[in-house]
Formats: sequence, structure tokens, C-alpha cells
Amino acid sequence: MFEPGSVTYGFAKNISHPKDKYAISIFRDENVQLLIHFTTSKRRAGVPDNQVCHGINRDMDGNVVSYVFEPDVEIGDTPEGERFHFPVRTVMQFDYGFLRGDDLSLQRQFDNLEIKCHLDKKEYLDLVYAMYCSKRTPTEYKPYLEKVLEENCE
Repeated sequence: MFEPGSVTYGFAKNISHPKDKYAISIFRDENVQLLIHFTTSKRRAGVPDNQVCHGINRDMDGNVVSYVFEPDVEIGDTPEGERFHFPVRTVMQFDYGFLRGDDLSLQRQFDNLEIKCHLDKKEYLDLVYAMYCSKRTPTEYKPYLEKVLEENCE
């Protein structure tokens, strides 16, 4: 279910305020160790609203602070072969929202989990690159991100 680049949606039971959430699978290794990251629709892009853009967002010093999915930008294909876009501006902040574990343990943290889309390769790699470059991403996740980039950007 959590293949790298897949966007899933379901009721996240084990977060501080359980609710329906999107999550994007970032990494999966041969031992089925997974890393997923939650999105938010809150105004947390880290830059003034008039400077928010689809993709990588940087602060005034050039530091990567977030990745934004604008609702009018198609980012991947649904399981039915349709193009997918988020219904509202969706932000990935890198200072929180990570879950790591095996497929089954992560699935158990959701009810009604479904795959919404699989990100286009460029979109996925841009997101991983943003996470890797961001000073806000916890260092414990950097090796996973580096591995994805090395495997895909030779």
C-alpha cells in the first residue's frame, strides 16, 4: 500500500487529533521499512501567502522550508488512470508529521485507508529533494532521502 510516491488518505487514529489525513509515502526498503509523511492544509508554507508557489518554497535566506501542492496542479495518476490534484492548497512541513515502520503497523494506524494517487516521478523526486535540503527535516531521516535520490538521479 505504501509504495514510494503514493498518496494515501484515511482516518488517522493515532495522531494527537484523530481525523482524515493525506499521507505521502517517501521511502521503502527491501526489509519493508517505510517512511511516510502527513500533509496539512493549514497555512504553514513558511513564506508569506503572496510568495507561496507549487513545489519547493524557500525563506528569505534561501532555506527550504516546505513543499506546497497547489489545488490547480495535477501531480499524479489515480488508480483508475485519472489525473489527481489535491482539493485545496496542501503543505508538507518537514519539522513534523513523519511515521516510520512496516507496512502492516502503518496500515493499522488508519481506518478506511485508500490510495488516492501515485505522484509523477518528477514531483516525487522534487519533494524528496526538498525534504533532503531542508534544515527542518530531522537528521535521522536524511539517509532514507539520500538513498532515494542516489537511486533515482544517477
